[in-house]
Amino acid sequence: MNTVRIGKTVVYAVAFIAGTMSYGHQVELGQHWNFGSLFGLLPYAFLVPLTVDALAFIGMMVRNSDDVTDGARKGALVPLILAGGMSVAANVAMAQNVAQVVVGVWTVASYLIAEYFVSKLKRRVVEAPREVEPKVKLTEAEKAARKRAGYDHMDKVTKAAWTKSYRERVSKRAESAAPVSPGRIPVDAPSVAQVASVVG
Repeated sequence: MNTVRIGKTVVYAVAFIAGTMSYGHQVELGQHWNFGSLFGLLPYAFLVPLTVDALAFIGMMVRNSDDVTDGARKGALVPLILAGGMSVAANVAMAQNVAQVVVGVWTVASYLIAEYFVSKLKRRVVEAPREVEPKVKLTEAEKAARKRAGYDHMDKVTKAAWTKSYRERVSKRAESAAPVSPGRIPVDAPSVAQVASVVG
């Protein structure tokens, strides 16, 4: 198991503990202040905390996903901070002593800190060795051509394109100027009779 997977597992475990605690405190807070109910059936005291935990879960998923952009990963900090703030507020509001305040704050803070560090972990990608192209010694003709074309003032991409184009032209000119060996011309061999008449 790699480091990233272990870190994510720990973050999910801490998030579950923090979410469970804050959910219970938010429910108690909602019942204390009588949030009412949905259609007289489902108490809001149990529904509203779900929006907080869902927000934190979405932010956590985005932050730890390998398929999102860096901008989305940074933007996911907003719902995490909002949900963390609501959780801390509920934990502190329902605390009955200093110890419960410290535990309520620390539980949420530990999750946010763990998530932050795990989001910084990058999976190491083993790249295949790149083939190094052999360096071609510059000829005097190419040096002169570069000077005429203003090669030193070009950017890296333009230099590469210019070099490729120039060497292709030189290669084509060299191929067209190369001597072509004549083909073999078939020679008719003399017949036996002709040889005999000459030898006589």
